[in-house]
Amino acid sequence: MSDRTDAAPAADCVGRPRAAARREAAGDDLAQATSFYERMHNAHRVVLTPTDAAFSYRVRSVGDEHMTIRSSALSADRWGRIEPEGHFLLTWAQDGAAAIDAGTDEEQLLLPGTAAMYPTGRALTIEASAGTVLHAVDFRAAFLEDLDAERRAAAPRRLRFTRKPDPTKLLALRRRLATAAPELLRPDTDPGRRAMLTRAVAQLVLDAFVDPGDDAGLGPSDAVGRALQYIDDHAAEPMTTADIAAAARMSSRGLQQAFVRADLPSPMTALRETRLRLVRDALRHADPATTTVGAVAVAWGFGHLGRFAGYYEQAFGELPSVTLRERG
Repeated sequence: MSDRTDAAPAADCVGRPRAAARREAAGDDLAQATSFYERMHNAHRVVLTPTDAAFSYRVRSVGDEHMTIRSSALSADRWGRIEPEGHFLLTWAQDGAAAIDAGTDEEQLLLPGTAAMYPTGRALTIEASAGTVLHAVDFRAAFLEDLDAERRAAAPRRLRFTRKPDPTKLLALRRRLATAAPELLRPDTDPGRRAMLTRAVAQLVLDAFVDPGDDAGLGPSDAVGRALQYIDDHAAEPMTTADIAAAARMSSRGLQQAFVRADLPSPMTALRETRLRLVRDALRHADPATTTVGAVAVAWGFGHLGRFAGYYEQAFGELPSVTLRERG
């Protein structure tokens, strides 16, 4: 079995967020695979039943203390009884189907294009046929509950998840996950950027799955998610704090305070970090013979090239010219 773990380093001396941890495993040993799945899913029992084909499995997990993305595939039928204590799990199936609590009144089928949220505090079963790829997003329950409370401007409550999410909201969540996944699956993604993406995904999970109940109603801090989405969607355009606040439907001061409460950088710092990341991506795929750093920087809204170079070096540990020359 190949089992690789990249542990998250401790928070540094100035209290910046911890980096993400990655764990990957693959192999052909049935007993090792069973033990691995039991540990990863806090499972009371896991049963893997190989088919006629040679057995193999592969699993990947990347995340931090708030959210972890997992995927797993194996050439065996699988059944497990798990208890996601202190966690909420969003899951869906690819290249096959799966069932939660099969054979009970709570049975829920996971077909392509559908997804489900596991509740916390109770055991459940999940089964899938050989060849099915299962994906999951694991949220720390307290993180999702606190975000829900912030959105409602109320005390935290026990979350209830609908079994039939609105198709439009579910599609928005799937698209956001697809665009965020390349960064979220890299353990070296800047922790501040990861926090922004995690929050944006979590907002859409709440939109799609949380049963509002009689006391719900979104609070003003839902604006943070709208602000982050606006920054991502309009990063190449001229932008001020007032523009971001207007998109978030808040005052500039209120938005600044909402970012502080969410332990995020200021809106304009978030914009700069987004633009720096986009510049870096562009430089890494550019042809040095036909591209200049200045042209790319200006295209992403950096008017002062000296300050841009300083920000870039501080963020990535190298000058933008080095990125273009060595990685283009």
